[in-house]
Amino acid sequence: RRYRPVLQTVQFALAIFNFILNAVPEEICGENSVSSVILRDTNSGEKRELAADGIFVAVGMNPDTEILAELAERDKTGYVIADESGTTSCPGLFAAGDVRTKQLRQVITAAADGANCVASAEEWLTSRKV
Repeated sequence: RRYRPVLQTVQFALAIFNFILNAVPEEICGENSVSSVILRDTNSGEKRELAADGIFVAVGMNPDTEILAELAERDKTGYVIADESGTTSCPGLFAAGDVRTKQLRQVITAAADGANCVASAEEWLTSRKV
């Protein structure tokens, strides 16, 4: 069974959305505001223009943490296990933003995570004898 996030399920149920699958944006067109988007079909490579007066960017909910697989402990969905200070199972490695296990993933919480990680990294470096 394919996992579908609850917000996506609600959006599919509403008639106000038009979903275009298997396509990626190539260009946002317009002068001083959005007027259209050039989309490329990921299967055929064909490009087409879609009229639009706004753009909403969502990059998904799958963390790209494979590079950390041998460094830090991750949960079953791939998020790096880290506390509020950003501390991971790997000494000196701190995780911030949407790769970290946490309840809310938004820009504002990612920025706060970054600030916490800076403080944690400073403390970790200061405690080391150089």
